[in-house]
Amino acid sequence: MPNILYHSRRLLLSYLIEALLRHMHWRKKRSQADVKSAVIPLSDAQIPEHPKTPEDFRPLENACFQNPYRFYKMLREEYPVYRLQNGIYCLSRYDDIAAVCRDTEVFSSTHQGAIVGLKPHQTILEEGRKQDRLAALGLTPCDVLAVADQPQHSNDRKVGHKGLNSRFVKSLEGEIESACSELIDKFIDSGEVEFMQQVAWQLPMQIIIKLLGFPVADYQKIKYWCMHTISTQSGVSSSLEIAKSRAEILVFVRYCWRQLAIAKRHPRNDLCGVFVSAVLDPENPMTDQQAVSSIFQLLVAGSDSSATSMGNAIKLLIENPEIQAEVRADMTKLDSFIEEVFRLEAAFQGHFRWTKIDTELHDVVLPAGSRVFLMWAAANRDETVFENPDSVDLNRPNGKKHLTFGHGIHACIGRELARSEIRIVLRAFLLRTKNIRMSGDAPFVASMFAHTLQRLPLRFEVIEDSISEHAA
Repeated sequence: MPNILYHSRRLLLSYLIEALLRHMHWRKKRSQADVKSAVIPLSDAQIPEHPKTPEDFRPLENACFQNPYRFYKMLREEYPVYRLQNGIYCLSRYDDIAAVCRDTEVFSSTHQGAIVGLKPHQTILEEGRKQDRLAALGLTPCDVLAVADQPQHSNDRKVGHKGLNSRFVKSLEGEIESACSELIDKFIDSGEVEFMQQVAWQLPMQIIIKLLGFPVADYQKIKYWCMHTISTQSGVSSSLEIAKSRAEILVFVRYCWRQLAIAKRHPRNDLCGVFVSAVLDPENPMTDQQAVSSIFQLLVAGSDSSATSMGNAIKLLIENPEIQAEVRADMTKLDSFIEEVFRLEAAFQGHFRWTKIDTELHDVVLPAGSRVFLMWAAANRDETVFENPDSVDLNRPNGKKHLTFGHGIHACIGRELARSEIRIVLRAFLLRTKNIRMSGDAPFVASMFAHTLQRLPLRFEVIEDSISEHAA
């Protein structure tokens, strides 16, 4: 009976809050004046050749979204602890970020949803507790895996690793290759493709959906929900857009609850089944809310990081024809190239932490409750760690030292799956095409969080030998 009451209340509140958010969205949409005041204008001003002052760093302008690396260099050299106008502290040096990742006693990974939109009169603890209450009611995701602190994090990771260990990922290669071939077959004869829509977004999403045992037909709506979830962290979403995204997140969470319930009624041997087993194990502290949130997080991560890196990899190959020729001549260098893609174009530019106690970095005092942005993408080009950091180097001795998958206890558990997916897609595409070139512009999305191509239109010629070999 308590379980029935919990879920009845969860559903009632979820639908009520969703209706309220959609009504807010509708009202804001009708009010043109409100929309104008809510939207942050994106300037297309040219980036200074050599940024030197804090005013040169404008992280919420389009110029920075398209090419942030000169800004990052300035921060590393002159402002290693830089405070944005909204109060968030940006860390850009490799050693500083690695040290913060290791210091889980001072820097917390929790309450990510409260960090970006925190108002001056609010505190991270107060807003975090509000989010915790919503999560306890089953309305929103709770802090798990990448956004959980110890000791919970270790248990979350242990459970998740059962379904995403390297041996299991290796066993998936045949399935990934088959899915990749099906996608390429659909457009190969046309000599052109919008790579993000027709390959990059689809393959990783299909794989994580299959791993969880969810209906493959749900791909489009899951991808839609994931995009709304990521957009809440962009830093440039208007109040209008945030209201809509939060409504979609409520629907997304209900979907995850429904899928967990199905897996409980019909036990199965898949990734969702791993979470069900943990929840039903009296010796395991994982709750239903944590299982649902883990599923939610894996879907969001699986929808974006691999897709982003696939698109960025193709773009880098086109922009560096000598590297493309080298990889084509020796496919064993593909793994090294992929690590350079991760390093040079991190799918997520950074992640957040907040200080649990007062601390100090580079003579800058960070009071308890300070929000800190760990800039993976800036650290990945740190000259003190990587020689010629802005260049693609297939022989880089420390190529895997990048921070794209995080560092320390929160290193991404899906990183080997991402590597496998990207390697298989790049190899298949290179083996079946030549003279790849862009047939239109390929802008990045407006976000200080995700560095994702909006589109990647390509033209190419088909390698005839590959057609007969593929058919055979």
